[in-house]
Amino acid sequence: MNGRGRSKLALVLALAASGCNSVSVTPLASAPAPVSVSATPGPSAPTPTDAWLVADVKQPSAVTDAPSLEPGYQCHPCHYLAENDLLGAGLSPGGPIAVGIQKPPAQAIAFSSTDGSHWLPLSGFVGAEGTSAIAVASNGATTVIVGLDHSGATAWASTGTAWRQAPLQDDLRVPYAAGGMTSVTPFETGFVGGGYRDDPLHLTSSAAVWRSGDGLTWHRDDGARTFDGGRIWGVAASAGTVVAVGTSGDPNYGPAAFWRWTERKGWQRGRIGPDGTGAARAVAVTPTGFVAVGLNGHDNGARTWTSPDGLTWTAAPDQPGFDYFQLPLRMQSIAVGPKGLVAAGWRSDAGKGSAVTWKSRDGVTWQGPTWQTSFSGGQMTGLVVSGGAVFAVGRTGYPDWNQATIWVNGAP
Repeated sequence: MNGRGRSKLALVLALAASGCNSVSVTPLASAPAPVSVSATPGPSAPTPTDAWLVADVKQPSAVTDAPSLEPGYQCHPCHYLAENDLLGAGLSPGGPIAVGIQKPPAQAIAFSSTDGSHWLPLSGFVGAEGTSAIAVASNGATTVIVGLDHSGATAWASTGTAWRQAPLQDDLRVPYAAGGMTSVTPFETGFVGGGYRDDPLHLTSSAAVWRSGDGLTWHRDDGARTFDGGRIWGVAASAGTVVAVGTSGDPNYGPAAFWRWTERKGWQRGRIGPDGTGAARAVAVTPTGFVAVGLNGHDNGARTWTSPDGLTWTAAPDQPGFDYFQLPLRMQSIAVGPKGLVAAGWRSDAGKGSAVTWKSRDGVTWQGPTWQTSFSGGQMTGLVVSGGAVFAVGRTGYPDWNQATIWVNGAP
């Protein structure tokens, strides 16, 4: 290794060991190593090319300034005026966007970046009090952010730098605001959003799907009872097919549920193999079909499913990468790169929980979970691949000071 190579390696290792301190980064462009599964449970140590660097996120003063204390008063730890958390990520013509929530009071937030290293509040976007932003997608002409507010589901749309929130409309209302949009994908000339509409007064629940041409006017699909008892956490579209994944029954423990829409058949409930337990949290389109990720039915391990058509699903076999000493281990997001898949999520551990990542070539065999110092106290809830890099969004600081965090790595 020449002097320049040794210096680069030393810098990457130093950044990986620096905890959750923010640093300026240049996205790595190296390809991942071939998939191999560890013979024993537990996290694999990242190599220099696997290291995730923490991007610089321009936080508002409410998140970074602690309140003044009365003389003689001490607090350990001191709680700040507000905290924030990123819940999803997506692409836009201007670059990647990360969305989430800041509270108290609850307010939708969004950040964007032109270089991947520095993230600023999204220009023109202001979330009203009582709103949360959960997912974002773009069809090239229009970018849409979806989430919830005091009336139920809501959305924001932009065709440039100005952002508008969808007006109140019957199809977005949810009884007692017990629901909202959790996911969105571009489809044909518009968008499809997925989520749920519960009715706590009558003890009923239902998954829900909305469609829009402009991101502001939405119409709810009639699932003909196909959505009863369900909750959608992720949506994806390929050609003339829309796929939604989530749960049927308990929203956290499942069983897993899948839905498929085509012009000819409408909405159909997906078929799952012998083991349908668990909760599907995200889905991605691959060259051979669809891959969904989530957790098992006991919430003590990760789980993935594959499908060639979005209708018939098969759970991947249990493997070392799905277990962490029988503690909760959850895949919560997935993205597709030029050479494979990356998943990200959360594990329970002595460090008050940590973010973790996985890699896969086919969605069936997974390498991981991978952990590094900057993941401690963190959680990754969204992934997006852009400009030869993968960005994981979420938060660090749990449980004392949740702060929106973005990690950067080379694309899978």
